Amino acid sequence: MVEKIGVVNQGTVENQQNIITIQEGQKALLIYSDPLPDLRYFQGRQEQLGDMTTWLKDGTTAIVGVRGEGGIGKTTLVGKVFADCLGFASKFWADVRTGTTLSAMARRALLELDVPLDQVQAMDDKDLPQRLLRHLQTGRYLLAIDNMESLLTPEGEWQGGYADFLRDFQQLGSQSVLLLASREYPPQYFGWRQSEWLLLDEGLSPEEGAALLVALEVEDDPALVSLAQRVQGNPLALTLVAGWLRQEYRPGNRRVSHLDPFDNLFQIRGDRPYETNISAEDVLTWSLDRLPEPLRHLLNQVSVFQNEFTAEMAAALVPEQPVTDADLRDLDRRSLVQELAQPSATGHLQFRLQPRIREFVQRQAGDLTTAHERAIGYFWSHRRQQFGPTDSQEAAKEHLETFYHEVQLGRFNDAAGTAIGCTKFFDLRGYYTALVDLYGQLYRQWQPNQAEKQNFAAICGNLGNAYWSLGQYQQAIDYLQQTLAIAQEIGDRQVEANSLGNLGNAYWSLGQYPQAIDYRQQQLAIAREIGDRRGEATSLGGLGNAYRSLSQYPQAIDYHQQWLAIAREIGDRRGEANSLGGLGLAYRSLSQYPQAIDYHQQWLAIAREIGDRRGEANSLGGLGLAYQSLGQYPQAIDYQQQWLAIAREIGDRQGEANSLGNLGNVYWSLGQYQQAIDYHQQSLVIEREIGNRQGEANSLGGLGNAYQSLGQYPQAIDYLQQTLAIAWEIGDRRGEANALGGLGNAYDSLGQHQQAIDYLQQTLAIAREIGDRRGEANALGNLGNAYQSLGQYQQAIDYHQQHLAIAQEIGDRQGEAHSLLNSGLVLAKLGQRQPAQENYETAKALFESMGQQHYVQQCDTALSELAQPADNTPVAEQQPGFSAELENPAIPERNPASKSHSQRVPITAWFLLGLGIAALLWWLLR
Repeated sequence: MVEKIGVVNQGTVENQQNIITIQEGQKALLIYSDPLPDLRYFQGRQEQLGDMTTWLKDGTTAIVGVRGEGGIGKTTLVGKVFADCLGFASKFWADVRTGTTLSAMARRALLELDVPLDQVQAMDDKDLPQRLLRHLQTGRYLLAIDNMESLLTPEGEWQGGYADFLRDFQQLGSQSVLLLASREYPPQYFGWRQSEWLLLDEGLSPEEGAALLVALEVEDDPALVSLAQRVQGNPLALTLVAGWLRQEYRPGNRRVSHLDPFDNLFQIRGDRPYETNISAEDVLTWSLDRLPEPLRHLLNQVSVFQNEFTAEMAAALVPEQPVTDADLRDLDRRSLVQELAQPSATGHLQFRLQPRIREFVQRQAGDLTTAHERAIGYFWSHRRQQFGPTDSQEAAKEHLETFYHEVQLGRFNDAAGTAIGCTKFFDLRGYYTALVDLYGQLYRQWQPNQAEKQNFAAICGNLGNAYWSLGQYQQAIDYLQQTLAIAQEIGDRQVEANSLGNLGNAYWSLGQYPQAIDYRQQQLAIAREIGDRRGEATSLGGLGNAYRSLSQYPQAIDYHQQWLAIAREIGDRRGEANSLGGLGLAYRSLSQYPQAIDYHQQWLAIAREIGDRRGEANSLGGLGLAYQSLGQYPQAIDYQQQWLAIAREIGDRQGEANSLGNLGNVYWSLGQYQQAIDYHQQSLVIEREIGNRQGEANSLGGLGNAYQSLGQYPQAIDYLQQTLAIAWEIGDRRGEANALGGLGNAYDSLGQHQQAIDYLQQTLAIAREIGDRRGEANALGNLGNAYQSLGQYQQAIDYHQQHLAIAQEIGDRQGEAHSLLNSGLVLAKLGQRQPAQENYETAKALFESMGQQHYVQQCDTALSELAQPADNTPVAEQQPGFSAELENPAIPERNPASKSHSQRVPITAWFLLGLGIAALLWWLLR
C-alpha cells in the first residue's frame, strides 16, 4: 500500500524545499518539489493580478504567461496568482532554472496531481509526458513552470522535448491551464493558440517599493521612496539591498543613509533561491551573454535612443550589418527591447528599451560616440524645415531627438541652436514646460568657457522667458538676473538691454511697477547709447504698459506715441501695429471707446497687411473688449469668436484660452451665466494644460464671478480662494488684490458685511502699496457698497467720494460715472433727492459721452423711480446698484441694491489683453 503523507508548499527567503513523503511498506520515498516564492512581502501589481486571474477563470485560455527582464518580479507575480487562484482540482509548481528534464518534471507533476505512485513508477521516462497530458484532460488542473528561458537555446529553440509537449497541450481541448514565467519565449510563440502573455516591463511604484523595504525590515524613512526610485522599483534590487542591510546592521540601524556610498545599487550582492552572491546586474548579464554577436552589437547601438525607434532608425546606427524587424523582434522575445502596439506614423513597427536596460547596456557597451553622431545625422536629415499651424509637439520630435544626442555628447553650443530652432513653435502652442525642460537641461549640464558665455546667457534668458510664460515670475527673475550678470561681465550691451527689458516684463507681471519702470528705463538708456532704435521703441512700449497699470494714462499714451513714431520711422510694421494696440488699451482705460476702437482697427489693418495672424487675433480681441464696454455685446461676441477661430487655426493655445475667457466675460455681462461657466471651464482646461498659473487664476476668477451671479456663493468663494492661492504662490500682488476684492464682494452678497469689509480693506492696502490708482479707486467704491449694505450711509458716501476723486484725477470717466451712481443710491436712501438726482444726471451725461447706452437706460430708470412718491420701501432697494468697473476678470462688480443680473456692470478682461500685449513685447525683446 502506498500512502501520500503530505505536501508542504511554503517557500522562504532561506530557500527551503517542498518535500513529498511517500510511505511504501517499510521504505520512505522522498521526492523533492520546488518551493513557491516567498509571498509574505508581496507588493502592488494589482492590475496585472486582475488580468491574469481573469484569464485563468475564463475557461478558454490554455496558456497564461508572464515575461520580462530578469529581476523584475515575474516569479513572485506568478507565484501569487498560483497561490490565490481557486477552481482547480490540484496545482503543481516547477522551477526549471537548472534545466529540469521534461520526464523529471512530468513525474513530479503526476505525483502532486494525485496519480498513484505505483502507476508512476511503472512508466518509462519517455511515456511520462504523454501520461501527464492525458491526466490533464481528466479535470481542471493548474501547471506552473517558472524560469522557462532555461529550457531554450541561445537561438530560441526548445530543449528536452518541451516543444512537442507545449504543442500537444494546446491540442488537448482540456480545462487545465499552463502558467508560465520566462525572460524569453521561443520564436514560435506567435503561433501559440489560446494563450495570453503579460509583459512585466516596469518595477514597483516608489510607494510600493518603499513598503517592500519596510516589510523586509529596513527602517521606515521618507527616503525609502527615493531609494525605490533609484532602482526603478526593481524588486530583486530592493530585496538584495534589504538583505545587505540586514546582514550588515542590527535592527534599528538599518537605515537608507548606509547606502549613500554606493553609486550603483544594482551591483549589491546577496542570495536568493537557488542562487548565492548574485546582483541584479548579474541577472541582466546572463541575458546579454546569450546574444549572438550581431544582436549584441545592434542592442549596444540602439541603446542610445531615448524614445521609440524603428528598424530604419536602427539601421542608420548600424550600417555595417543589415537590420530588420525580425532582428528587433528577436530582442523583444528576449525581453531586452519591447515592441509597441502602435506602429509609427509611416506604418512601421516601433520598439523601445526600458530605462533600466538602456542604462545597463550603455555601461557595458563602452564608447557610444559614433552611435550618437549617427543618430544626430539621421534625425537632423529628417527634421521638419517648417511647422504647420495644426502641428502638435510630435512635429518637433526630430529636433528634440537631435538635441538629446547633442547634449549626450556634450555639444552644448549645437544643442542650444537646435533648441532655439523650435522655441517659437513651442511658445505659440503653449508648450512652456517643454521649453523649461530643454533649456533646463542645458543650464544644469553646461559649464561654459569664456567664449561660450554669450550663448549661455541666451540660454538663461530663454529659460527665464519660459518661466515668465508659465506665470512663475520669481523663477523667471532669477534666470533673467543671471543673463544680465553674464551680459555685464562680457560687455554685451545688446544682451544686457534685452535682459533688462525682460526683467521689466517680469516685475510688471508681479504688479511691482516701479521696479518694472526702473528696468525699462535702464533698457531705454542702453538702446539709445548703442543706437538700437527697435530696442528703444520696445522699451518705450514697456514703459507705456507700466504707467498704464499705474493709472497714469497721459504718460502711458505719451510713451506709446513715441513707440509708434519710431516704429514708423524705421519701417517696423509689426512694432507700429503693437504700439497702436497699446494706445487702444490706454484710451480704453480712459473710457474713450471710439478712440480705442479706432486704434484697434488700425492695429487690425496692419496685422492683416503683413500677415501677422497672431497680431490680427489680438487686435480682434481688443475690439471685442471695447465693444463689450459699450454694452454692444453681439459685436463683442463676434470679435472674440473671430479671435478664437484664428487662435485655433494657428495653434495659439494661450490665445485660445484668452479668447474663451473673454467670451465667458461677455456672456456673464449678458446674464447668461451657464454659458459663461462653460467658456471659463474651457479656458481653465487649456491654462492648466499649458501650465500658465496666471491664466489659471484668471479662469478660476471668471468662474467665481459666474457662480456668485447665480447666487451659489460657496462655489464662488471656493473658486476665488483658489485664485488667491495662486496669486500668493506666484507673487502676483495685483492678482492677490483682485482675488481679495472678489471674496469681499461674495461675502457681502452673503450678508457677511464685516468679513466683506475686511477683505476689501486688504485689497485697498495692496492697491496703494503697488501704486495701482485704478485698483485703489475700485476698492474704495466696493467698500462704499459694503458700508451701504450695513446701513452706515455716511461711511458709504465717504468711500464713494474718495472713489470719485481718484477717478477724476486719473481721467477714468467710467469709474467717475459709477461712483456718482453709487453715491446717488446712498443719497436716495437718505431721502436727499436733489443731490441724488444731480448725481444720476451727471452720471447719465458721462455714459452718453462714452456711448454706453445700456448704462444711460439704467440712469433713466433710476431718475424715474426717484421721481415717484416716497413709500415705506427705500428707493435704493427698488432699483439697480452700480459699482466701479474692475480691470481683472477675477473680481465681480458689486450690485448692493439689487440681485437682478440685468443691472450688473460687466467685467471686462483688461488683464488678459494686457497679457497679450506683454507677450508681443516679449517676442520683440527676445
